[in-house]
Amino acid sequence: MSVRERGAGQSAGGGSTQLDPDLAQVRRALVELERAVGHLKAHHTETLGVRRLVSDVRRLIEDLDEIGDLPPAPAADDSERRLHYVSDTPYPPDLWRDCDDEGLGGRGRHS
Repeated sequence: MSVRERGAGQSAGGGSTQLDPDLAQVRRALVELERAVGHLKAHHTETLGVRRLVSDVRRLIEDLDEIGDLPPAPAADDSERRLHYVSDTPYPPDLWRDCDDEGLGGRGRHS
């Protein structure tokens, strides 16, 4: 059964469920993609690329059907959203004393 046949309010098992708005948006996008790929297949020579697109859309639909109920994402900590400013002042030269130059080895070491 295609995404279109099942409709937005049906689960893979056939029961009616209240669909998460994000899942509903993905389902609508897949319906449109399925329709567009169907037109492509109907109006153009069936090539390996077209067959792969049909297969990929079918797989995406099956993956969406298998998701089921998604738990909500954990609330982001305020500290993750806070901007961190980095000063434009130069770093002190001592900060780089024992570091290695990428691909060149240690500073001041000549072989």
